[in-house]
Amino acid sequence: MTPRFDPLARKQQFPILKALSERVLVFDGGMGTQIHAANLTLADFNGLEGCNELLVETRPDVIEAIHECYYVAGADVVETNTFGGMSYVLDEFDIGHRAFELNEMAAKLARRVADRLSTAEKPLFVAGSMGPGTKLVTIGHITTEELFTS
Repeated sequence: MTPRFDPLARKQQFPILKALSERVLVFDGGMGTQIHAANLTLADFNGLEGCNELLVETRPDVIEAIHECYYVAGADVVETNTFGGMSYVLDEFDIGHRAFELNEMAAKLARRVADRLSTAEKPLFVAGSMGPGTKLVTIGHITTEELFTS
């Protein structure tokens, strides 16, 4: 016998589903534009210009401040600083082997800000960000198989 779907149990198990049933949730804006506006130096990127994902390690204060600004502005959900966090993208900086580590750091950092600013009346959420990266299957930069094994 297949267990019956219980939406009430799901709402209790996943607070984001409860919040979604009560209101429209607002997501943050662009992380990349905010990083650019921070006027960071090459040293902030450990010499790896454009590797925004590394900032969770080298400048967590900047990433935390961006998350906080979005929450203070009214966002219910911020996305992690992991848009290019796939190993095949990070390989372009010779740090693909650190993909899991950096993504985990980004998630914990965003969660820390959400926990600090959440209230019982307005819990805040974190969503993992996953962009298309710098290689696209549609134009032959990478194969589907390579995507799934990277």
